[in-house]
Amino acid sequence: MKRFCFIFLPLLLLCVSLRSPALAAGETAAERGLEKIKTARNWDCIVLPREESYLEDWKTLYTRQAWYAPSLFVETMPEIGSGIPPQPSVFEGTEVTVVAEENGMSCILYSTPDYRRYTGWIKSIRLLDEFPGEEVTLGAAPDSCEPVPDVENAWSYGYLPGTEQPYTVLAEPVKDCVGFTLEYQLIAENTANKNLVWGPRSVWVSDGEKWSNAGVFDYPQNGVVRVQIWLPEMMDVSAVATVAHCDMPNLFDFRQLAQDFFTAGS
Repeated sequence: MKRFCFIFLPLLLLCVSLRSPALAAGETAAERGLEKIKTARNWDCIVLPREESYLEDWKTLYTRQAWYAPSLFVETMPEIGSGIPPQPSVFEGTEVTVVAEENGMSCILYSTPDYRRYTGWIKSIRLLDEFPGEEVTLGAAPDSCEPVPDVENAWSYGYLPGTEQPYTVLAEPVKDCVGFTLEYQLIAENTANKNLVWGPRSVWVSDGEKWSNAGVFDYPQNGVVRVQIWLPEMMDVSAVATVAHCDMPNLFDFRQLAQDFFTAGS
């Protein structure tokens, strides 16, 4: 990506200079949209929307399934086949924020499997109103609970004990947690025999000292799945892991996201 930014810097600077919003007094849709775009690590490596393309109300949508891959291309400018190298791909079922629409394309903010925020352009017809994957519930919801703001995820530096798989670490523990949502997807089999990597997945949570089993969900084929997890008992949660129960549990690549946490209600 750094090399691309260097090679195409003159071109992109020209495009941006011709199309950047002229910020006026007060907070316009263009100002708010540009401010949001600037939260992405690559915001200065894309062609920005025209001022009139920014939306007054942003949209929360989901990426549809690709025909031949677990992810979709994200373009650098609102045009397909421009010849400019694309931005990092966005995976099926990823929640995206649309801040602008132009030329049948949407300027989106999205996260990659390494939990980094990017921006870019994707054809609007490749976005859906509803989550496209399977949805599963583990455990029973408590009588009352309260949502808490989303917590940043990061990959662990080491492996889950007893496995060779990394796990997700939360930026700060969620105190008195009773449930959360886990988004999971196998993104590269690394084998021609997919049966070696398909199979049930167990979910484990850590309070910072010990790991506890939070249940098992089926994963019989490729695709994104959203698992609503209600914990057996209230606990602090500082990390989340999945363990694959298959023939080759350490062969494949996967992504996961822990979000929508709940704490015990008053």
